Amino acid sequence: MILAESALELVPHEVWKHPSVVKHASSKGKKVGEILLDRSYHHSAMLKLRDADKRGRPDIVHFSLLEATSSPLYMRGLMEIYVHTIADEVIKLGKCVRLPKSYFRFEGLMEKLFKERKISSPNDETLLEMEERSFKELVSEIKPSITIGLSRLGDKNDFEGVAKELSKYDRSAFVVGGFPRGHFSQSIASSFDKLYSCHELPLEAHVVIARIVYEFEKQLKI
Repeated sequence: MILAESALELVPHEVWKHPSVVKHASSKGKKVGEILLDRSYHHSAMLKLRDADKRGRPDIVHFSLLEATSSPLYMRGLMEIYVHTIADEVIKLGKCVRLPKSYFRFEGLMEKLFKERKISSPNDETLLEMEERSFKELVSEIKPSITIGLSRLGDKNDFEGVAKELSKYDRSAFVVGGFPRGHFSQSIASSFDKLYSCHELPLEAHVVIARIVYEFEKQLKI
């Protein structure tokens, strides 16, 4: 599973001096460049940013990862999870990672990951690791047999149909947008083998993940 163009990033340099950013960082006891960009706090600052509508929603990543990591598919070691960010960073989750259910703890964990680039368990197992990498570079590295994107702009299908197609391959990948509105950029979409739309409504990322994972589990009978 790849959560692509995710709205997860540190506050960019161009808005460090904005009052809303300075105030929020001060309340957290951190430097402005060490906190996550969050529309809940930085809406006025974000008006100046490029692609502002697709940024500043780390909660989408939190919900999506909780949904994915709580699934039998992941807990049985049958699904690898990657988060590609809008700033071309990639987070790889280790096996059987238990993420904090509290958003504020998740926020702190992500800020630590951006700073340290790696989070390990007490017995030195890698739980989360971050590297600079484009979406195309990620796909080239993991080498899926097929990469299927899920978007309202895709060909009509349903979740069961997509899961059946994914299950035909030994190493398949499905891609969900980790942003609040809009569509995959052309640089992302060009890496898909197929693009499907599974519902007429604009479903949120965590709902799409829950449904596609469930249908895939049914294919595997787990």
